[in-house]
Amino acid sequence: MKLRMTLRRMLRMCPEAWYIFISSVRLTAFLLLCAFVLLLGWNGSMLHGYRQYMTAMSLYEIGQALLLVGVLFSAIIEDAQEKR
Repeated sequence: MKLRMTLRRMLRMCPEAWYIFISSVRLTAFLLLCAFVLLLGWNGSMLHGYRQYMTAMSLYEIGQALLLVGVLFSAIIEDAQEKR
């Protein structure tokens, strides 16, 4: 029931908030894909691939932070639009 209400509210977002939300989801998915590809090429060797591993982990963490910031900004814009 709560999930259905949340989805309905998300689908009624203003265009600016929706654009920020969708763009942050797309960028996060791309960063996670890049991190996955780097981890595939890493081959588990810390001696030769430490930089590659740390780059993949950084992309993974940046993707999460970017999604959090995008969701917060879209919620702030949506709340500002409702108050008008």
